[in-house]
This record gives sequence, C-alpha cells and structure tokens, in this order.
Amino acid sequence: MKITTRISLGYGLLLAILLCLAAYQVLIIKRMQSINRTVAEMDFRNSLACIEAMRNFDLVEEYARKSFALDDTDYLTLLREYRRDFTADLRNMKSHATGGGVKDEIDRLIVQWDALNQRLAASERRETRVVSVGNALPESIWQDFESLGAQLRSVYQANIGAMSLRVDNARRTGETAALVLGFSTLVAVAIGGLISFFIYRSISKPLANLTEGTRAIAEGKFFYRLDTSRKDEFSHLARDFNAMTRRLDELDQMKKDFVAHVSHELKSPLASMRETIEIMLDEIPGPLNEKQRRLLDLNRQSGTRLTALIGNLLDLSRTEAGVMEYELKAHNLVALARDVVEETAVQALERDIRIRTSFPEKTIEVECDGDRTIQVLVNILTNAVKFSPKSSEIDVRIETVGDLPENLPASALASITGSEHSGNFALITVSDRGPGIPQADREKIFEKFYQAEHGKKAPGQGAGLGLAICMTIMQAHRGAIWADDNPGGGSRFYVLFKV
Repeated sequence: MKITTRISLGYGLLLAILLCLAAYQVLIIKRMQSINRTVAEMDFRNSLACIEAMRNFDLVEEYARKSFALDDTDYLTLLREYRRDFTADLRNMKSHATGGGVKDEIDRLIVQWDALNQRLAASERRETRVVSVGNALPESIWQDFESLGAQLRSVYQANIGAMSLRVDNARRTGETAALVLGFSTLVAVAIGGLISFFIYRSISKPLANLTEGTRAIAEGKFFYRLDTSRKDEFSHLARDFNAMTRRLDELDQMKKDFVAHVSHELKSPLASMRETIEIMLDEIPGPLNEKQRRLLDLNRQSGTRLTALIGNLLDLSRTEAGVMEYELKAHNLVALARDVVEETAVQALERDIRIRTSFPEKTIEVECDGDRTIQVLVNILTNAVKFSPKSSEIDVRIETVGDLPENLPASALASITGSEHSGNFALITVSDRGPGIPQADREKIFEKFYQAEHGKKAPGQGAGLGLAICMTIMQAHRGAIWADDNPGGGSRFYVLFKV
C-alpha cells in the first residue's frame, strides 16, 4: 500500500470518528434542550393547574361551610361556581399529567370529588336544609372534604415526584453523554496515536535505511543495498538506489582496476629509465658536462617522485581491495624512528633544516609491521621537510603516555582497539615550522587526493595519497594518526600506538 494511501486512510478514519463524536454531541445537546424545555413547560402547567385546583378546593370548602351555616342563596351560587371551577381544574390536571403515577392519583381524586360533588348537589335539592351550628359541616361531608384534601396533597406530591424524576433522568442523560463523550474522545485519541505511530514507523524506518545507505555511499561503500520487499514508494526509491549503487560499484571497480594495472605496467619501464639515468650519471657510456649532469639529475629526482607515486597508488589499490598484508610483531619503535630520521636527514640538510629528536633511552616495543610503520613515519617527516621554511627546525619526540591525549579527535578514537581506552600508549610527535593546516582541513588531509591549500603549490607536493595511506595503515594497527597546531607555529602530527 502506498504511503499516501496509508496517510489518507488513517487520518480519514480519525476524521470520521471525530465527525461521529461531533454529531453525537450535537444530538445529545439537542435532546437535553428538548428534555429541559418539555420539563419546564409541563412542570409549569402542572404546577399552575395543581395550585389553582388547591385554591378552588379551599373556596369550595369555605362556601360549603357558609352555605350549611347560613341558608343563603348567594353562598349557594358561589359554591356552584367554585365546584364547576374545581371540576375544570381536575380535567386540566388530568390532561397535563405525564407520569402514570400522577394520573392514577388524579383519577382517585376525581372519583372522590364526584362522590362529594353529588352529596353537595343532593343537599342543595332538599326542600328543608339543616343549618349547622358554629359554621360546621355535617360529619359525612366533613370527612369527604378531609379525604379529598389529603388526596389533593397526594396529587401535588406525586406531581413534585414526577418533576424530580424527570430532572434526575435529564441529569443521568447528561452524565451518560459526558461519559460516552469522554470515553469516545480517549478512544479517538488512542486511535489517532496508533495511526500516527504506524504512519511514523512506515516512514521513519525506510528513511533511516535510506540515510544509512546514503552515508555508506558517501564513505565509498558501494556494495550497500536497500531492502526492496516493501510495496510502496520507498520500494521504488530503494530499487533506484540499488541500481545507482551497482553502477557506482562497477565504475569504482573499473577505476581501481585501471589504476592498479597502469601503476603495475609503469613500474617496469620506469625502473629501466631510472637505471639508465644512473648508468649515465656514473659516466659509464662517457663523460658528461655539468649541464648534462644537472638535467639527468632532475630526471632522476622526477623518476624518484614518480616511483613513489606509483607505489602509493599500488598501496591504495591493495588497501581498497582488502589485500594489503601486514606482518605484525614486536618492534622497537625508537629504533624504527631513528632509522627514519637518518634516512630523511640528507633531504633536510639540503634545505638547511635541522631535525631535533627527543627519544627515551629505554626500549618501547609495539606490535606493528615494521616496514609499514617506517612508511608512515617517512611520509610524515618528509612532508615536514617539504613544508618547513629553510633554516628551520623539526622536532621529533617519542614518549609513553598512560591515557589517550586530550586533543585526540573523535574520528580517530573509533579506530583504537577495545572498549577500555586506558593503559600505556606510545605517542610519536612530529612538529614543524611550516604554514600550518587550517582547522577545517585537519581531518580532510587524510582523505584520498585531498590537499590543503598553502597558497601556491610547491614543486613535488604530491597527489594527496601519502596521508590517506598512513591513515589506513594506522587503522589496521588499531592506532591513530591526526594533526593539530604547533604552539610555536606550523603543524604537529601525532602517531599513537597501543603498547
């Protein structure tokens, strides 16, 4: 499934849930409004009808007493009117009653009233009325009034109970709505979180793989391949990425083969040319004048540099092919360094450069390949001689340290053996008085074909392979090599071995 389809479906589902929640909330609000409006209207009518009935009942009782106490036609007329009004009130109450309990109470009230009303009507038809003494009703009618008043109060209480029940139902409905809404909100948030999590996983993992692959390609690991088993846009991208890396791998292999073959084929004719120049300089074919000797000497120097360049190219090819061989055994690092200093002393003397050494008297043995270690030291010391001004000094120092140097770069730290970076180390320091290395170039100078800018390029400066090979050799020894500023001006190179 495509990533865009997943995002659309996921957030479409979340949007549908939110719309359902909104619709449910609107429906509940409308329902609550309807319940409240109905309760208000019905309660008002019921209460008004009940109060009106209670008022008319009191008037009926009052004028019934007066009519029995005083045989007055005016009182009888008013009694008839209030009896009619009370009857109408009962009908009104019954029409507005909602609950079954309230209707039953009103029905019992109507039955009792009908009985009392018939007695009152019968007493009015008598030709001779018995006048009560002290404004008192006859015992039977008085009991009916008492019973009717109690029933009327029961109707009122039933009406109040029905109102309370409806209010309580409205409250429970609101609480249920709030509970459902809260639970639904939590569910929606959980679903939204899950959708976002799965979308994040479906995007972040292939992006991380693509980032890792891009970093690997930048490091020259053209064999890296991405997973193409997915069925989305990242799968198409992975296939294109793999096709690109395959092509880069082919081109890189072609370049390595070309360099290796050309370097190897150049060694033989170059060796013949150098030998021929040496023979001519030895004047075996015949004497040479000063100009001819100078030209041949320049050719010999160029041949030496070309031989060194071809050797570096071959070393680089073997390193990249993973076939560089190292013979690791215990060597006296001080003795190796003395040999290198003696070897480069002649070159330094030609430029009036003095090499000062500070070597310990005791032996410092390290597990290393002697020839490759000499190659590293020769490269560093030769560069120091090249870039140092005439009549300056180069300091070479060897010491043992109990811990890693503070200025050791993080990139160099990764190549040191083991998780425990404490113990004894052998540190070689080569300090010159040259132009120095800019901060931005101190790690780049160990990359292939990279050269720091020092103004105008010096003759014989090289192709930028020597330090890259030194870095490879030190990584194979689980050591480190790096550059820093020389406090006295110039550059300072460090070579670190585990003792």
